Amino acid sequence: MSENYRDLIKELDLLGLYRGDGSKKKEWELVLIAMGVDYHWEHGRIMVPASQAPRAVEEVRRYEEEEVELEKYEPDQAPRQQNAVSSLFVLSLLLLFFTVVYEGLGQSEWQFLPWLEQGSANASKIITGGEWWRTITALTLHGDPAHVLGNVIIGAPFVVAVCSRLGLGLGWLTILAAGALGNYINAIVMSPAHNSIGFSTAVFAAVGIMSIHSVKFSRLSMGNAFVLGLALLAMLGVGGENTDVGAHLFGLAAGFGLGILTLRAVDMQESLQRVDFLFGITAGLLVVESWLMALWGEGLMDVLF
Repeated sequence: MSENYRDLIKELDLLGLYRGDGSKKKEWELVLIAMGVDYHWEHGRIMVPASQAPRAVEEVRRYEEEEVELEKYEPDQAPRQQNAVSSLFVLSLLLLFFTVVYEGLGQSEWQFLPWLEQGSANASKIITGGEWWRTITALTLHGDPAHVLGNVIIGAPFVVAVCSRLGLGLGWLTILAAGALGNYINAIVMSPAHNSIGFSTAVFAAVGIMSIHSVKFSRLSMGNAFVLGLALLAMLGVGGENTDVGAHLFGLAAGFGLGILTLRAVDMQESLQRVDFLFGITAGLLVVESWLMALWGEGLMDVLF
């Protein structure tokens, strides 16, 4: 029987692939199993049929070449959780704003402003009326304490991840823009009577951005990055009585898009840090401008120009 078999280890040794590492034998056994090559063990040697020996040697050689390539590949080092405290502070402002809207912070004139009426993502008024600012103001409004608390808690890890990769200012500007874009697409797709509020659209925008950026810090493929985002949407964004699944889905899609657009920014983070505060100011001004337009019909641009 042995006359019709060849010693695979000896063949590999002749090619310079075997260095006496016993653990390699187990790896190569798995290669043979995977490729459907017959073999048997004989006194610690892997014996393969003479007719299949060339193929067995070739498969193991290819496996070893792939191993070498994987060893060369080092994913970009994932950034530390920078800006975590600052990101969480900005996120917690949603709680303060909720108190302003519903309690007025002790000032009745604040409490009785038409926040919900003028700031919700009313599809008809966004698309037909051109009230674009509602796509932003709606992100800051919530129906009850559980709603706002849930968005803050669930959104925290994703917001921190995005702001760690892009910087505090650019991170928040990207999340805000993706959330607003998600609300706008939702308004187009839904019926004119559709109305929604909540930061959850931006939360899933952050999920989309984070999923795409994971490609740079792991061996995750772009296709799997989309799957990751959709899996998180399925886990976190489709349950609940008043869940706006469309807003979550389109927020995620917008996050995917802006995530791809900002991939290059990760490599430029050191340079962008010098102007990151400008991105942060822009994000803040967008929110202020949107609420001025919502409540008084004119914003900073109207006053200045």
